[in-house]
Amino acid sequence: MIVSIDGPAGSGKSTVATLLAQKLGYSHFNSGALYRGLTAYAIHHNLDIQSNVAKLSALTLTTDFVGDNQRVFVDGIDYTAHLRDNEVSELTPLVSKFKEIRALVDACQRKFALSHNVVIEGRDIGSFVFPNAEYKFYLDCSVDVRAERRHKEELAKGNNISYEEIRQQIIERDRFDKTKPLAPLVVPVGAVIIDSTSKTAEQVTEEMFKTIKHRA
Repeated sequence: MIVSIDGPAGSGKSTVATLLAQKLGYSHFNSGALYRGLTAYAIHHNLDIQSNVAKLSALTLTTDFVGDNQRVFVDGIDYTAHLRDNEVSELTPLVSKFKEIRALVDACQRKFALSHNVVIEGRDIGSFVFPNAEYKFYLDCSVDVRAERRHKEELAKGNNISYEEIRQQIIERDRFDKTKPLAPLVVPVGAVIIDSTSKTAEQVTEEMFKTIKHRA
């Protein structure tokens, strides 16, 4: 069984996907973690991404779970601890734009889903990777609320960055995701749209859970 959750950056996909997977007893698969793993590999091997697409797309990419925690391995090395490094976050959009790399990530996701019940989140899951997913959701949220959430997270980490700077970064990321030529961010056909602007993660999760149980 596949449950897909798509939506823009900062809309709460990861939190909701984690809660929903726990509620359903499924694995929570973060597709972005795979791109981040490949980015971390490139950084640690001093590879210029633009000129090493072929090398990156030929790597062995695997993922498994330790409890509820997804781990990402590139060429047999665990890069999970580096997935949220600042440099990785900055360069991941560049890695994800190449069709060869996307093909590698998509294959890894599809292979995992063959033998697991999963809640998979990303920006092209229900539209491109799993268009025939049994349940599809699109989680939206206002730019202002997403910026506020991200700003609080950064402050909690001790990072001195302004709300306006984060808000502008989110606007730029939305533009990039929605206009990229390969698998842009769209509302998947048949997806249930949920706006989390004025809802808690628990409320969104419950809404998704009820939708799944109603259709089952």
